[in-house]
Amino acid sequence: MQDQALLCRGISWPAEPGTPKLALRDENDKARGIALDNGAELGFDVLPGRWCLGHQLVHDRTHRTQVPCPTGAEVQRGTQCESCEAADQSRAMHDFHRSGRAGAGLRDYLMQEHWLYVASFAHGVSKIGTAANPSKWRRLAEQGAVSARYVGLAADGAQVRILEDLVTRELGFTQQVRAQSKVRGLLGSRTSFAALDGATSERASQVRELLASLPNSGDETFHVVDEPWEAPAQAAALLEGWEANALQPYPADLAVGEHGFTVAAVLGQGLGVRLGDAPDLFVADASLLKGRKIVLGQYVTESPAIQSALF
Repeated sequence: MQDQALLCRGISWPAEPGTPKLALRDENDKARGIALDNGAELGFDVLPGRWCLGHQLVHDRTHRTQVPCPTGAEVQRGTQCESCEAADQSRAMHDFHRSGRAGAGLRDYLMQEHWLYVASFAHGVSKIGTAANPSKWRRLAEQGAVSARYVGLAADGAQVRILEDLVTRELGFTQQVRAQSKVRGLLGSRTSFAALDGATSERASQVRELLASLPNSGDETFHVVDEPWEAPAQAAALLEGWEANALQPYPADLAVGEHGFTVAAVLGQGLGVRLGDAPDLFVADASLLKGRKIVLGQYVTESPAIQSALF
């Protein structure tokens, strides 16, 4: 009897520092998360195709329902079919500060404190972003930040997005960084953690200066903050390898075929994995698994021959 195919939603992180999981759902939409502890063995076969991940219903600031795709639709791009994209109640949050339109549940979610942050990634790019108070740490962990600073605390989700747009307009900060760019940035390091963290601090200071100059700074609408973010302990081996320029690319396409490795580190959607007895740490992009169906099993990815540096 063939093992059950599981729909993968990528790597999920807890609200507070803790162990991430590979988020899986069975055919009955029951969660089958696999803890990605250091030393965890993971083997699977990726089936052909990519599938809709369903949509969210937002009931209030603390309760959501993840609804599986009613038709189990296959998708060619993104993570949702057209029907689920239209039904997803969380999507309106990105335009609420301009449109004012949101259902009652999403409106309640948005009417809580939100943080404004500056985050930098392994390839040196920084972004401005926002996080609801309950997701303060997790938001940056799931994005794969290497260094980050919180720069503002706003009364609600509309105000924080107004500030986010202001920073983009006035200082040129981007609001989006591609997931695959974050993982690829771990390979071929062009900087050090100290240098990247210094750049993050400088960019955060620029944002704070801008926020402090606004007429309503410090009132009940928002106030400036200066607080560092702590990277997850599970990322240590990847960050050490990145800084030493000692990481290797995973030798196969994680979106197809059979794979088996030992998990050594996790950063955002990036995995640091060991292959057999090879001493090298390989970087695998788990974002490629989102929307894929996998079958767990005893599979092995062979380590390629790695040519040592001459100098």
